[in-house]
Amino acid sequence: MLEALRRHSRLRVRGWMRLVVVVLLIAAHGIILYCFSSHVALSVAVVSSAIVLLVIKHLGLLGSAYAALQRARRNARRDG
Repeated sequence: MLEALRRHSRLRVRGWMRLVVVVLLIAAHGIILYCFSSHVALSVAVVSSAIVLLVIKHLGLLGSAYAALQRARRNARRDG
């Protein structure tokens, strides 16, 4: 029974550690973007587009979005 409690405690610590790492990564990216944007005058559209692309890339959604686009093109050629 004591071993089960230890495992449960380790899982909770790992969850907190992941949360801390995610918060630190987001904060670091925010600091970098803030420093970069203060030195370079860019339009809001360019900065927001870059942020959206970075989020998509970091989450790994770029490959699946490209595959969905290819599938849609293939189906459109076959149907039309």
